[in-house]
Amino acid sequence: MILDGLGVVLLAFSVAFLAPIWAGVWYHEVAGKLFMAYGIPIVICLVLGLLFRYYFHEQFEQVRTGEALVLVSLGWLVIAAIGAIPFLALGVLKSPIDAFFESMSGFTTTGATVIVGLEWLPKSILMWRATIQWVGGMGIIVLSVAVLSRFLGGRMKPLMMQAEMPGHQVARMAPRLAQTARLLWAIYILFTVTGIAALAIVGHYSSPRMGLFDAMCHVMTALPTGGFSSYDASVGHWNSPAIEFVLIVIMLLGGTNFVLHYKALGGDWRAFLRDPEFRFFMLVIAFGVVFITGDLAVRNVYTLGESFRYSSFHVVSVITTTGFASDNFNLWPVSSQLMLLLLMLVGSMMGSTGGGLKIARTLIILKSIRVMLLKSIHTRGVFYVKIGNVKLSDEQVSHTTTYVMSYLLIIGGAALLVTMTGADLVTSISATVSCMGNVGPGLAIVGPATTYATLTGAAKLVLSLLMWIGRLEILGCLLLFTPSSWKE
Repeated sequence: MILDGLGVVLLAFSVAFLAPIWAGVWYHEVAGKLFMAYGIPIVICLVLGLLFRYYFHEQFEQVRTGEALVLVSLGWLVIAAIGAIPFLALGVLKSPIDAFFESMSGFTTTGATVIVGLEWLPKSILMWRATIQWVGGMGIIVLSVAVLSRFLGGRMKPLMMQAEMPGHQVARMAPRLAQTARLLWAIYILFTVTGIAALAIVGHYSSPRMGLFDAMCHVMTALPTGGFSSYDASVGHWNSPAIEFVLIVIMLLGGTNFVLHYKALGGDWRAFLRDPEFRFFMLVIAFGVVFITGDLAVRNVYTLGESFRYSSFHVVSVITTTGFASDNFNLWPVSSQLMLLLLMLVGSMMGSTGGGLKIARTLIILKSIRVMLLKSIHTRGVFYVKIGNVKLSDEQVSHTTTYVMSYLLIIGGAALLVTMTGADLVTSISATVSCMGNVGPGLAIVGPATTYATLTGAAKLVLSLLMWIGRLEILGCLLLFTPSSWKE
């Protein structure tokens, strides 16, 4: 069953290679290199996909929870491995570990890179980096449901989408799950096209000018909250407040629950105001912007206006786990850096393309602390954790607490492993927090002005696994290594 489903994922994934081929042909790259870099992976995906479908296809009436989550987790590992081929074939990266790191960073929309000299790379590889983040943002499994649902019949349970778009439950926007997936992709494509048009118009008047290709690359990585850029200086290459403003809007769209977008596009604009998670999301962003603006201005790092500009962009970039940079915040005061690190932990909303702990879980933990304090004062009182008008059960609160503790323990264990490879403490902690939250840049030697290239191969493997675990919300990844999940 798992191999059958993996075959569907591979067939869907083969389409992604058409975008870099188009870019390579348009910019007159060598045909032989294009075939080696993108033609061979297409053949691998089609051959393996068809073989899996042919030999393992059966009509299963029900997919168990463990099987669904294992399929999603295994699918991400396989596509990340195949997605590394173009980096090696074009000689952009020499090490298979570096290529796998870059590919995993792309598909998990992390944005951590080991490549230096992005502006000199072939256009096809820049488009490939943007494409894998764009596909990874909504989820390759959701793509499979939307496009190839006929192959799977009715056995794609909501749990598979839940691993891609995490939350307490998957809110269906249509009677059938495949229709929900198609609606999600329709909204995603609408935002992408609109964002490219807006950024191209604004970029036309910037200096240096942002062309259509760069606009495509940045919108295709901003909406999925990925953060891959086509320049080493990231968004700071243009030094344009207008470009930064457009990207802030796009990043916020990506970091917001797509169910709210669906309701808003249907005419229910008040859905944003009614949603407690969205209100708390905006409150955290406002607090972060005010704190860092004041910190930068009081310490005379920038003027008040510049402090507000840079803090706004980076707070949104970090909390949505995009990872774009318009300035080197590695040179900011330690207090501002710590605030950004905390925002990396918090992350974006449930049902968004962003990562991190998620706003809803943070809100539940804070409300749980409040209830605990109230119970200690009023011993006979009855108190509940409520999100909006919804009372959460003890089981839901316990599940959230367990998840948060697991999340922090994994970060702590991974940071210990990274320090054992020779990295300093600030680098290790920030890199693990960033990769687990699918953010991208960290602090110290993995800051926004540098890359992860100087880390050892062992450290890159640990961080690659962290990206994978963080993107799939821990559970599916752990099930893959649990023997009982493979038993009948």
